Amino acid sequence: MTRLALAVVLAASSAFAGAPAPKRVVTLWPDVPAQPVTTPELLEVGERVYKGACLGCHGEKGDGLGREGKFLAIPPRDFTTGQFIVRTTPLGTLPWDTDLFGSIRRGFRPGVGMPAFTFLSDREVWGVIAYLKTFSPRFKTEKPGAKVDLPPVPADLASMAPQGQVVFMSGGACFVCHGMQGKGDGPAAPGLVYVSGKHQGKKVSPANLHRSDWFKGGRRPEDVFRAISTGLDGTPMPGFAASLSVEQRWSLTAFIMSLNPPAPPAGTPGAVP
Repeated sequence: MTRLALAVVLAASSAFAGAPAPKRVVTLWPDVPAQPVTTPELLEVGERVYKGACLGCHGEKGDGLGREGKFLAIPPRDFTTGQFIVRTTPLGTLPWDTDLFGSIRRGFRPGVGMPAFTFLSDREVWGVIAYLKTFSPRFKTEKPGAKVDLPPVPADLASMAPQGQVVFMSGGACFVCHGMQGKGDGPAAPGLVYVSGKHQGKKVSPANLHRSDWFKGGRRPEDVFRAISTGLDGTPMPGFAASLSVEQRWSLTAFIMSLNPPAPPAGTPGAVP
């Protein structure tokens, strides 16, 4: 369904219900608006949007086996596991709803197939989040994990790159998967697979660290630091919050950033967040 068609369906649904169309407020990533209370009406909005914009890839059951999703190089997320790669919580724990809001707003691109849903209103995004949480029983029995400490970017980040290279080659052992040059061709890379859900056993490739525009959770230093700290749930990428100090993780972030040219300013044609 195209964006225009989806907008027409949503507007028609509100009119049919006899309710005035609510003001459409759109808050763009990385900002996150206040979350409304989950009500039956909000769930109804979320189900309607999910079936119009998400079902094709993520499937009717939310298991990542949608008809269009089968053609993607990187499988769509299986919501039934309650595992999400972009979180501010430790590996293995549920994300906060604000984490999910950011994922939907920013998207995962390129090469993933998950666009930035900037055409949905804030309420529609919150509704989708409420609805997709119904696919996993974990959301009924577990609470989100405690937030991992994500301190501000150091002012001297660039100068920490040499130390980060040492961590990359030793303490973090990142080269085993990402390769000696960080190009995703480490000795363990050929055997890496998804570790859970409907995609378990399917091959997954470690990131080429020279392509920050392909990073799933964002290319900013704070995004890279978060990914190093929390890991990517459901994949072989672990979280290093417990095994590496804050300084080591920032130095590793600096080293990864040094492998890439500076990101173009926001708003530049072709720029990736």
